[in-house]
Amino acid sequence: MKNLKKGLSILTFAFVMLISLSVVNVNAAEIKLEDKLTELKGGTALTITKDDTLTFAGETWIGENGRISLVSGDVTLKYENNVVNITTNNTVSVVNGGKQFIMQIDTGSGILPVKLTNSENSTLNVEGTLAIPAGSKGVLINEGTVNVYGNLEIRSSGTYTSTGTTKVYGNVAVLAGANTSGNIGNSIFTLYEKGNIYSEKEDISLNVANGLGDAYEIVSNNKHYVGNTTTPNETDCEYGYTLQAKEVEEVPVVPGEDETTQNNPTEEVKNEEVNPETSDGILLFLGLTVVGFAGTALAYRRLHN
Repeated sequence: MKNLKKGLSILTFAFVMLISLSVVNVNAAEIKLEDKLTELKGGTALTITKDDTLTFAGETWIGENGRISLVSGDVTLKYENNVVNITTNNTVSVVNGGKQFIMQIDTGSGILPVKLTNSENSTLNVEGTLAIPAGSKGVLINEGTVNVYGNLEIRSSGTYTSTGTTKVYGNVAVLAGANTSGNIGNSIFTLYEKGNIYSEKEDISLNVANGLGDAYEIVSNNKHYVGNTTTPNETDCEYGYTLQAKEVEEVPVVPGEDETTQNNPTEEVKNEEVNPETSDGILLFLGLTVVGFAGTALAYRRLHN
């Protein structure tokens, strides 16, 4: 009977695993974006899950070891107002290290601008390079959390709008002219150790926050940004910001009263005081003696008179 139960348990487990694997295989899809462009531009939304692979021109754009990987959740692509809107849905996504994603789609017959929205409750980790391009006027909207470990480039006509949290452990480069405030608005970039923020033409110190507290201060960096997208990109900027640990000020030791007394001994002045009780006893003795002599003398006189 025990063997029968054991056998049934094994069969049940194997059946469940088989069903699970079948579901994964059915749900996972390899999607070629070039095959979906007509539908996409016609208004049909395209959803990519973490198990799917989206390729374009023979390269993996979204998927394992692609330009972008989804750890959880899914993203939706929808073409509206001549822009490809990519929206994350409760997603943890990664721009992979060594990879770069310029936010535009070159179809061969034209370039489609991209607006990427990292929605609330979503996290985008930039480990490679994410570039918001100039020519196609890319837009990155952050309503959740963006962690920059690699490079985030905001180019001259690109826009970054953040109502969420942007943490900078790598490099953020605002490569724009004197209208930089129009590229980043009121977005706040929070610096952490080894993080750098570059601004090509405009002081954006009001957009920079210290993430490490009073032990650190925001100072200027070398102002030379080195990026790497399709080709290495080096820019000398007028402004640059990083964190630096504050120097600990040594407080001189002031000797205490006890130490002063020990190091500078002084002669102790002793005031000899008469014990009040002893003094009173002596005076009383002298008084009684005087009275005794006086009494004796008076008695002697009376006897001889």
